[in-house]
Amino acid sequence: MGLLCSRGKVHLDGHKDLTLHLPVTKISDAAVIGKLYIPKLMANGREIAFTVAIGDSVKKGQRIGLAPGFYMPVFAPVSGKITGIENLYNSLVGRPIPHFVLENDFKEEWGEPLTLIDPNKASRVEIVSAIKEAGICGLGGAGFPTYVKYEKEQPIECLIINSIECEPFLTSDYHAMQEHLTLFIQGVSILLKVSGAKEAVIAIKVGKPELVAKIRQEIGDRKDIRVQEMKDLYPMGWEKVLVQEILHKDYEGLPSEAGAIINNASTAIAVADALLNGHPITERLITISGDAIKPTMAIVPIYTKVQSLMTFLGGYQADEINLLAGGPMTSKAMMNDNFVIEKTTGGLLVLKCVEYVSEPCLRCGRCILACPSSLYPCEIKDAIDKKDFKRLRDLEVNKCVECGTCSYVCPSKIDIVGSIRKAKLLLKLEDAKAAPKK
Repeated sequence: MGLLCSRGKVHLDGHKDLTLHLPVTKISDAAVIGKLYIPKLMANGREIAFTVAIGDSVKKGQRIGLAPGFYMPVFAPVSGKITGIENLYNSLVGRPIPHFVLENDFKEEWGEPLTLIDPNKASRVEIVSAIKEAGICGLGGAGFPTYVKYEKEQPIECLIINSIECEPFLTSDYHAMQEHLTLFIQGVSILLKVSGAKEAVIAIKVGKPELVAKIRQEIGDRKDIRVQEMKDLYPMGWEKVLVQEILHKDYEGLPSEAGAIINNASTAIAVADALLNGHPITERLITISGDAIKPTMAIVPIYTKVQSLMTFLGGYQADEINLLAGGPMTSKAMMNDNFVIEKTTGGLLVLKCVEYVSEPCLRCGRCILACPSSLYPCEIKDAIDKKDFKRLRDLEVNKCVECGTCSYVCPSKIDIVGSIRKAKLLLKLEDAKAAPKK
């Protein structure tokens, strides 16, 4: 535990004004979505079991594969034909992997729809099964299968819908709720029913009065759904911080230990679209922002190549840029733009390169006070530099959620979170070496 069990939060310059009031554009240009690239591996590197091959025609929303481990179906984002296999860098796997090439025929022919569910008549088990078959996952970035949170009946006090978007620049959830307000509330209602909770709390950051008013109007006189405006602090959208702020509880492992289930706002929309309209996730509304690209709110099919999209938007506005698949605090810079938009891609951030020179640690303790996990980031950095694995375990490095706050507040410009990522990896390798051989 950290100093006085702190729960550090900091105010960030959000830069959300770059896209907050932009119209949403659906990209239909053949130069961008004429070819889509479907990864053949999961994020963990395991191969997806596909039921299609080169030469097969597919329809939009057709189930074409199943990811092993957690049950996660894969669907075609457009209608067209599988024409080949290409190696592309993959932002989730972290290396080049094979991708199916899907030639878009632009006919928008839908395949067999998902089984429609009447939430008022269907049982809890039937609804959870429908969410599972639709392949819905956490669209806030984690990508965790949504059905898993609801498979087991458990005492849940509150369903929390995370609409915070505390990462700078990103406004995708904000626009998604604006565009699909009725679906959003329908999705919240469905998840509330299967959670068994007495109420759903829609957590949204202060400063969005028009959206809050629209949500409250859509809710009407219902007493089981309410909006709670949260302070403009980072990382307010982290699950532990949300549970502490809303329920005034803490937990070690999962939010269910504190009587909560948490889902992202866009995930709630996807649940309603799947169960009520029969649509799996075939497209994403994403934020494209930063000081080295034309800010845009775009809807594109999943598996759209980022390189094609960036060219369509006019290209990069600097000679040297950092391209991030996500927000600036938790995402890593990509090696290139030859990768695709996944279901979990909420934004693409393009920033001009700025060189920082790190100074020696001042032992000021700012990273300790700012850490929302109550850790000692500077001590972890020191332990990894010395390769002191026992000290790393004592410092509970694996509790770090890599929010990046420590690096942000460091006056010496030390990449503390980078060291913590390295520490986690080295501990994992040490554990693998120590494990008995099978």
